[in-house]
Amino acid sequence: MNTRQPSLPPQGPTPFRVLLGVTGGIAAYKALELARLCRKAGWQVQVVMTESARKFVGAESFRTLTGNPVACELFPKGRSTLRTPRSAPRPLGPATGPETPPVEHVDLAASANLVVVAPATANIIGKLASGIADNLLSTLLLAVPGQTVQEGRVLIAPAMNTNMWQHPAVAANVKRLAGAGYRFVSPAEGELACGSSGPGRMAEPADIFAACRAALAPRRHKLKRPDPRPSSLAPCLMQSIRVVVTAGRTEEPLDVVRVLTNRSSGRMGVEIARAFSQAGAQVRMVAGELSVPLPSGVAVTRATTADRMQTAVLAALPSTDVLVMCAAVADYRPARVAAGKLHESGLTLRLQRTPDILKEVNRRAHRALVVGFSLDSSLARARTKLKEKGLDLMVANPFTTPSSGSIRARLLYRTGRTRGLPAMPKSEFARLLVSEVARLYGERTEQ
Repeated sequence: MNTRQPSLPPQGPTPFRVLLGVTGGIAAYKALELARLCRKAGWQVQVVMTESARKFVGAESFRTLTGNPVACELFPKGRSTLRTPRSAPRPLGPATGPETPPVEHVDLAASANLVVVAPATANIIGKLASGIADNLLSTLLLAVPGQTVQEGRVLIAPAMNTNMWQHPAVAANVKRLAGAGYRFVSPAEGELACGSSGPGRMAEPADIFAACRAALAPRRHKLKRPDPRPSSLAPCLMQSIRVVVTAGRTEEPLDVVRVLTNRSSGRMGVEIARAFSQAGAQVRMVAGELSVPLPSGVAVTRATTADRMQTAVLAALPSTDVLVMCAAVADYRPARVAAGKLHESGLTLRLQRTPDILKEVNRRAHRALVVGFSLDSSLARARTKLKEKGLDLMVANPFTTPSSGSIRARLLYRTGRTRGLPAMPKSEFARLLVSEVARLYGERTEQ
């Protein structure tokens, strides 16, 4: 039977080259779908599997999907004499030059436009953070050019037990790598192979693929003036700033058992707090009710009502460098809260507005860079909020999104510039937002 991968329609001069690393874990089977999505996009895919990964998924499956032999060993028997030509790191864009057969050689890392590790175990994350190269994949990861890392084209999709993911050693390794420029597609929460439930499930292949597209997307917007600072400065700059992130939903009591609230899960705020923390910032979350776990290593102040959230934000404001208002604060609350449980059959509620926290922040004398969120389909209203509340940056996103784990946002700047973004995982957007805030904060300090 002919299992040769059919040729794909041409996409530009030559397709992107993707190096897909697969490590040992039950989530390894999901990497097959990721490889399929990459091939469907017209990209060349070279798979590198660890010995443990082959215990979960056969190499032949990846070979059939990609049309390329799978690289498994650093020193394989009967090694091919064909070699990928040694060259300087390639710029972002389609790969150029004649195609050569993929081989087990560190030059594979230099020829890739994008490197993805999915699933990434605690083991491979620890090896990369510590500079250990004891198999083909760990060697290739260390051989990736620094330019590729700094341009955000090395993606890591962790998958492990919840206790492992939340272990301080793993958190420290993730923080170190994120600070060096590596991008993480944060794991999802749900039932794990071990039978427990919590964060640690590998992100869905569609979300990882969206992150891949975002990493390969050309830079469509240029700064008004050249930024001479290297891209590695953003995470370094974060180490010296104090960030407050509001997240979750507020709940306004109606009586002793009922509340008025909304459906926000708090996932976006949690991802933003985690991304700032991984970039080295001192982060405090002011959190309402959440449907997702809190990020490890982040200080948290609980504020379940709009009044309490405003009090917490204003108290932290004098010692805050960056304020990100991502919480879904209830717009209305009952004018009167019943002392007991209401039993009226025909109940009429009188509502009143909750405090406008951002408006109050704007009234205070402070030096914080302020980012707001507007869940609205009207860009005009988002621009009005940006101006009226004195924000440095507004994130406008419509009510409808591709999934609960994704966001399709538009960035509105104080200068009047607008930047539209494709749909992407919230974890990927959080890292992009950290980079934008670092740039804006850097420009402010230089003035």
